[in-house]
Amino acid sequence: MPPGMFYQNLKFPKIEQSSRASRTKKRPFFYTNFVSTIDGKVAVKKPGYWPIGSKLDYEILLELRAYADCLIHGKNLYHEFGSITKSSLNKQDFKDLRKKLGKDPELPFIVGSRDLKKLSKDLYEKGYRNILIEGGPTLLGSFLKMNLIDEIFLTIAPKIYGTEKESTGGGSATKNLVEGQLFPPDQIKHLKLISVKKIKDELFLRYSLKD
Repeated sequence: MPPGMFYQNLKFPKIEQSSRASRTKKRPFFYTNFVSTIDGKVAVKKPGYWPIGSKLDYEILLELRAYADCLIHGKNLYHEFGSITKSSLNKQDFKDLRKKLGKDPELPFIVGSRDLKKLSKDLYEKGYRNILIEGGPTLLGSFLKMNLIDEIFLTIAPKIYGTEKESTGGGSATKNLVEGQLFPPDQIKHLKLISVKKIKDELFLRYSLKD
């Protein structure tokens, strides 16, 4: 295992061992990674607010990608960061890390679709077992609604952005972790804390979704 990795020997439950994942027969294990300010902002529709997290947060993002069998972006996220993501996936040090983890050096990178059940089935049939969802917030909301998220890695950055209404449309200029969904009281998602690590003023949290 490469020295200095934040999540040494990271393991995910096998699909048959995860009661949550086994609700839907033969589907991959889905995990997601986000960075958020203390006031819950994961994006701002204005320049000057990115990146939210530190250099370490970005290194952990790459590490979590290295463990994945497939990476999924939402349409909006792909349009904004797709070219940057592709460039990072093509770097030799990232490919070398995947080799050391026993993975194919080439990480499949796709844009999520609206039919998540079909997507899940198709990815499983391709042999992908651990899939990283990087969002954005609308795609994450859709996956949560379908009970297709098994773990959440969340970095809490020591920042407060605040909220401002957009000049047109009346919407917010900021985005929260989940957009496009308000879960009914009996469908609120409850999480179990797996681990928490503090590095300087940042918190790195790992959660599983409770049944």
